[in-house]
Amino acid sequence: MVPAVMRILRTQAGVVVFVSALMLALFGWLEARSAFLGGLAGFLPNAYFGYWVARSKGEGAQKIVRTFYAGESVKIIITAALFFLILQLPDILFMPLFAGFVSVIMVFWFALLMRST
Repeated sequence: MVPAVMRILRTQAGVVVFVSALMLALFGWLEARSAFLGGLAGFLPNAYFGYWVARSKGEGAQKIVRTFYAGESVKIIITAALFFLILQLPDILFMPLFAGFVSVIMVFWFALLMRST
């Protein structure tokens, strides 16, 4: 896999652990569990997408674009399915769940900012 993608995925995994630990320290187990599951709902589809796109390395431009769109479509479906499954669990707290998810997604934003400077 591409080193930049691996770096982003490692950072996202670290953010999942950090946000979950912070929720545990500040609020408790239910908040930490919800934040962890939200983080996973962001991380797992991104890991799949990174793997999917890395497979097209060395292919033609048209194949890469097609792979990108297919991978992004599947990533969205996986994300929706994970949220559907998570929301079936008892005692899920919405704010920590979405805080975990958004914190993982924000890694992309900061990665783009760091790259453009």
